[in-house]
Amino acid sequence: MTPSDVKGNSILEIPLESKRMANILYSALLPETESIPSERATTNVSVKGSSLIVEIVANDLTAMRAALNSYVAWISACMRTIDSINEG
Repeated sequence: MTPSDVKGNSILEIPLESKRMANILYSALLPETESIPSERATTNVSVKGSSLIVEIVANDLTAMRAALNSYVAWISACMRTIDSINEG
């Protein structure tokens, strides 16, 4: 079995301090789901209560890893930016 043989989906549920924070992150990530950089993975973002939900469906393991890494990095960057604004 090779990485290209693995197909599947991942769901990240990220609990946040408020529904407002979840909506801010949702709004920041939504454009990324609409511009598809690869046909090998698709992503959907949504809000459930005060949690951000990121669903990724990928055709292979490499595409899944790349999409997961990208979304985790974007979420982290958004949260750091919000924290620095709140501190200032």
